[in-house]
Amino acid sequence: MREKLSLGQFISTRRKHMRLTQEELADQVGVSKSAIAKWETDGGLPDRDNLRRISEVMDVSVDELHRIIEQPETNHKDFFDVNITLEVIKALESYGYKVIRPGEEV
Repeated sequence: MREKLSLGQFISTRRKHMRLTQEELADQVGVSKSAIAKWETDGGLPDRDNLRRISEVMDVSVDELHRIIEQPETNHKDFFDVNITLEVIKALESYGYKVIRPGEEV
């Protein structure tokens, strides 16, 4: 089943996945916290320059963001998948981080 995902939902979900607050994302993009809140609630779209900065901060291409805007029927689950090796997981756990593996309950 394909789920609709607006640009605002994508920004919000990706920001949370990156463990950033709206204020932290705003600082990295160079806008106000209220601009991030407005975009996340689909109250408007970022202009071209801000869209480029969002793509850089969130490590997605501008083309992918345009696809989200233009084709909201696409499934964007893969944007949130992370592929790390067992060595990285062990290193993170050795520093006290809890790594949730696929299929594990949060």
